[in-house]
Amino acid sequence: MANETVIVNNKKLDWLFIERGFQIPSFHFVTSVESVPGRVGAVRKSRELEGYEFELPLIVRNDYLAGHKTHDQILREVVKFFDYDEPVKLQLSKKDWYWNAFFDGPIELVTNTKGIITFKIKIVLTDPYKYSVNANQNTAISDSVSVVNLGTAPTPIIVEARALKDSTNFMIAKGDKDYFMIGKSEDANKVSKDIAPYLFNDEFNNGGLRLWASMPNDTSFGRFLDGGDAMGGTFGVAEPGESIYPKTWGSNTKTDWHGPAVYKTLNKSVQDFRIRFKLSIHHQWGIGTGKAVAYLVDENNRTQFSVVYVNTSATVNNAQIVVYAYDEHGSARKVYTRDVPNYYKKLKTIQLYMFLERKGQNLKFTNYFFDVYADGRRGTPLAIGKDERVIVDRGNLYQRKVRICRMYRGKAAKYDKYLWHSILGFSIQELLPSQSDITPIEIRKGDKIVIDTLKKAVTINDDDALHLKDLASNYFEIEKGTSELIIYPPKTFDTTVKWQDRFL
Repeated sequence: MANETVIVNNKKLDWLFIERGFQIPSFHFVTSVESVPGRVGAVRKSRELEGYEFELPLIVRNDYLAGHKTHDQILREVVKFFDYDEPVKLQLSKKDWYWNAFFDGPIELVTNTKGIITFKIKIVLTDPYKYSVNANQNTAISDSVSVVNLGTAPTPIIVEARALKDSTNFMIAKGDKDYFMIGKSEDANKVSKDIAPYLFNDEFNNGGLRLWASMPNDTSFGRFLDGGDAMGGTFGVAEPGESIYPKTWGSNTKTDWHGPAVYKTLNKSVQDFRIRFKLSIHHQWGIGTGKAVAYLVDENNRTQFSVVYVNTSATVNNAQIVVYAYDEHGSARKVYTRDVPNYYKKLKTIQLYMFLERKGQNLKFTNYFFDVYADGRRGTPLAIGKDERVIVDRGNLYQRKVRICRMYRGKAAKYDKYLWHSILGFSIQELLPSQSDITPIEIRKGDKIVIDTLKKAVTINDDDALHLKDLASNYFEIEKGTSELIIYPPKTFDTTVKWQDRFL
């Protein structure tokens, strides 16, 4: 093993090798027993596969071929290499499998009498399995799909299903006992109806600013965190066409901020609604001021709500998520604030999904992030850092009907540097009253469902859909050998199942 290297999160250091003689640990079953008076031997209470820890011995090559480094230089690069707050992929270069591992310190570099530098890194495996580097997938034919697990242990799956038509539910089943389901089955005595229809659902990767108009050149949104001037700024479509961004910033005369703004008028006024405002934030392109705002405007052209992502600092990332509510007199109340956690601000690129929902007197705020560059094992990144809060509008101050949606993207005019972020999408749904004789349509034609039975997560179009999970269903795994999975309802979904062979 003298020439074997270690690969962490698909990266390696060319001068770092695994020490000869390292023995790979495995198969960590733990049996708990109990002695019974008057009986020879013991009785097994339980037998579980548990996580385990071990030390990985490493050697640093530090000769002229590798480029001589000082002790501090080596230590800095090694710490950076192993510095993760979550389990990541750990592979030995000559193996066709990997662990999902944590790394613990301390790291102590030792130089022996021959000048060879060695150290040990502590590996913590809360997930005790090995996973094949090679991924597998199979597409359903006639609502049936075969999964062949060539490993030595049951393995989780990822299910990706595209809806061919509207449906009240999606279910995938293994045999008679194991199934996963979201939504509710159709009922012969009930009508299937969409009780949360989209008034628009704009993803700016497929057509840009369709039917959005520019705000007048004298527009100013005020001096609150959701404010700024929109005087001549314009949006452009980012390559390869995933989002919109400020192509020109325009001027400013009333505030210290400037940028483009657009609006869209709804085809009807709505009382209860849910909006989704999606951003892509690129920390690796520099830090500076910046804000992206979604506004909801009433029938009399008065702002009623604003959802804001904003950083007001010129040199530090102090980004916040803020929601304002405005009464009929224009008085603003900050009804929600969240400082973006430092962990997410350190990632190269994040996507941020922000939701505002009004149903009766309840105002619900939800937001979460995606790590764009995460090693989404098997290619499916899932949401992180979810926050959800509900307040009650007891005074009915924020109950005006919504008729217009607006978007603004600004930066402080006196600074050239800005926090680079773009707008991925904006949607609004009308929330209709639930009725006992209706089975709601939860999945619409074109929707993409993703179920990850390892991470115990389910999304529809990247939105968290865990609240739709049938309580009796389970995140099942596939046993060794061949399993046949069935999709319901029939002729409704184009389904693919992905998996990796898993080993003890």
